[in-house]
Amino acid sequence: MNDLALVGGTIATLHPGTPDAESLLIEHGAVRLVGTTEEVLAAARPGTPVVELHGRTVLPGLIDSHTHVEFCALSRDWLDVRQAPRAETLARLAAAVADGVDGWLVAQGTYGQDLPSRDELDAVSREVPILVRESMHRLTANTAALERAGLVRGATSPVGTLVVIGEDGAPSGVVEEGYHLFPVPAPPPERLRAMLRDELRESFARHGVTTIYELPATADGIRAYQALRAAGELPARLSLTLTVAPGLHAILRSPEQLAETGLASGFGDERLWLGGLKVFLDGDDTSAFDSAHLDKSPGHWSTNTRQYAEIVHVLTVAHRAGLQVWIHAIGDLAQHLALDAIEEAARVAGPGDRRTRLEHAANLWVDDAIVRRMRELDVIAVPTAGFIHADAGTGVYAYRTLVEAGMRPPGNSDTGGTQPFATNPWFGVARMLDRRTGSGAIVAPEEAVDVDTALRTYTEFAAEAGFNERRIGALGVGMHGDCAVYAEDPRTLPPERLASLEAELTVVGGEIVWHREGSA
Repeated sequence: MNDLALVGGTIATLHPGTPDAESLLIEHGAVRLVGTTEEVLAAARPGTPVVELHGRTVLPGLIDSHTHVEFCALSRDWLDVRQAPRAETLARLAAAVADGVDGWLVAQGTYGQDLPSRDELDAVSREVPILVRESMHRLTANTAALERAGLVRGATSPVGTLVVIGEDGAPSGVVEEGYHLFPVPAPPPERLRAMLRDELRESFARHGVTTIYELPATADGIRAYQALRAAGELPARLSLTLTVAPGLHAILRSPEQLAETGLASGFGDERLWLGGLKVFLDGDDTSAFDSAHLDKSPGHWSTNTRQYAEIVHVLTVAHRAGLQVWIHAIGDLAQHLALDAIEEAARVAGPGDRRTRLEHAANLWVDDAIVRRMRELDVIAVPTAGFIHADAGTGVYAYRTLVEAGMRPPGNSDTGGTQPFATNPWFGVARMLDRRTGSGAIVAPEEAVDVDTALRTYTEFAAEAGFNERRIGALGVGMHGDCAVYAEDPRTLPPERLASLEAELTVVGGEIVWHREGSA
């Protein structure tokens, strides 16, 4: 019946109409009462389970507003070479081949890693197809993997990807924005369901995350989520936002493919629903559509996927169909292009509450003009604090600038295996506070925010970014009974302790989905 009483602690509601108190009652999956222990116990129905908090702190369930759960789960099965020097990576690959590989050998590295070359991977094996992923955006492949992808001498880069050609005229093995080109088989359905369930629980619910805005990588992943929902085994609420080709891991061939079904954002139920569409305008790093690259020849400007009229078309189709749009735009030129298209599509489609999102805005640069324009167009800027960890000292991650301008950037991890620790939203909060990279350098310290603001990005702001502000992000009466219990109030902890913080208990709609082993 999804009833639960949590008594004898501190209930921090983060809701303007619901004062903090010592106890909380969830009934039929929704918040019924926040008050004294006596009030809650008196109102609870017979048989309601009671959790004695013993002074612990309860916060609303946290929301990850942009992540890649499926890739996080898949990376658990891949060879872990994160942070390994090139020689060590090759040694681990060789050992894996010697042990016997059934099919593909995929290794997961991390940002800025020195990846092996095609020739070095060929020396490990010419028969086993090998991929070494730095991130979602960049990898190196051996000849066997390139051949299986059809990337042989004379091949050209598909739109939105960059297949680097070596001096010999053949693919060098470096591929940007192109993991989806390689026919790596998916796990069997039952195995994939178990992997996703475990990832949701161990990497997200463990840290107090109760809602996730997921970008599924495959149709198999979407089927697996539906199977988990049907079996009552989803340990979080999920929205699914589908990528439109061309772009990384595109599931839709065109916006019309979804728009013509009549399904709109929000279709589904309170546990699994349709988020909207994602479109790519550029890639990452050297593949970003950025003015800094214009000193190169045009063939090296970016992996730009669409011209202006095409972006307007995608947005107009989505607007008319009631579909929210996320736009991947890292470079400054890509962001200006996106904003022009957003303005024109709004003119064509007419007024409406669309909350178009600009993914990666304010990560690497920001200025008053673009902030003002995003505000005027009601665009949601979506930077990612976790990227500060790997930053080379060139980013800004301009949370303070955005918030002071009246914008509400949603918290997110945007990880797909490269930074597995980033699935913990408290890691992102810590980086918003101390602005510290993995090497200890400080990035744009003037953009630091206070802990209350950082927490709002993963609650109030993230709820709004998905049209969910009336249901999640706070513990107001009538809202979903989603919360997490912490041994200490996270708002009082220093960044170094926040970065690895776990919840004692995580609750979704009155259902306990995570309980830390050994906690009272």
